[in-house]
Amino acid sequence: MLYIDNYTGALQYHRKVLSCWLKIKIHGKLKINKICKFCGDSDCESKLTKSYEHTFSLETKSFFTEKIIDDLLSSEPEDLLKINVRYKRDNSFIVDKPFIENLFKVAGYTIFFQKNHGKEFLNNLNRSTCTYCNRNYTLNVSINHASAQMDHWFPKTLFPLLSLSFYNLIPSCSTCNHIKGQSKKKEIWWQKRSLIEMLHPYFPEPNESFKFDFFYKESTKEFTVLFRDMIGKKISKTLDFNLTQQNYQAHAYLELKDLYDLKKNILKITLHFYWINLK
Repeated sequence: MLYIDNYTGALQYHRKVLSCWLKIKIHGKLKINKICKFCGDSDCESKLTKSYEHTFSLETKSFFTEKIIDDLLSSEPEDLLKINVRYKRDNSFIVDKPFIENLFKVAGYTIFFQKNHGKEFLNNLNRSTCTYCNRNYTLNVSINHASAQMDHWFPKTLFPLLSLSFYNLIPSCSTCNHIKGQSKKKEIWWQKRSLIEMLHPYFPEPNESFKFDFFYKESTKEFTVLFRDMIGKKISKTLDFNLTQQNYQAHAYLELKDLYDLKKNILKITLHFYWINLK
């Protein structure tokens, strides 16, 4: 797994794109669009955002204050979970919850953020390969466009309220995203155990590490992927959860064979060069 660092620019971009947009969707907008009523900026890109298709109750708006919205976007994982618990326990706006969850998960993430801002977000993170495997690219290219692939560290199926949270958006490839999506972990595990048992890409832990290696058997022409010098409990559980070794092993023959052959060829060329120069 690759840690994500130097993300200040991405965090600022994420907030600029989503903060006023989400507040307008929940609280409504001014009839006159000369300035944004939330940031007061006449140049705010979100000031022309249309109101949401559903009008939220006063109870919903009382829960989703401007501060709570900003906290949902920018808070670290432990605090995100606390907000989510409060949300789950508050039944004063239970009728609105399906609309809120659709706003965050579908309208907000899939339709608005991923489609329109996902590529620029990844550019600001300076991340083009998957955080989990570092093998595949994070862009899916089709005939008409390229879409940014992102995993939700807390699954958006279980935590729809965290679908737009910065520290919940992890650049990933479709393979790793699919693997993680097949997890049988329950919501209670993610709530109580996930941050204790696994590494989070935005928060490096220097005492957790491993080395990647492989073994080549000449007689069978087979490569075996190995993880060695593993230090720490979290790294082992993280690799197991993401099926990292199985993922690497599935592609070992093609990818490792190329590297292995390249190394052999370089060695031959180097020896030949020195042999010629010794004559």
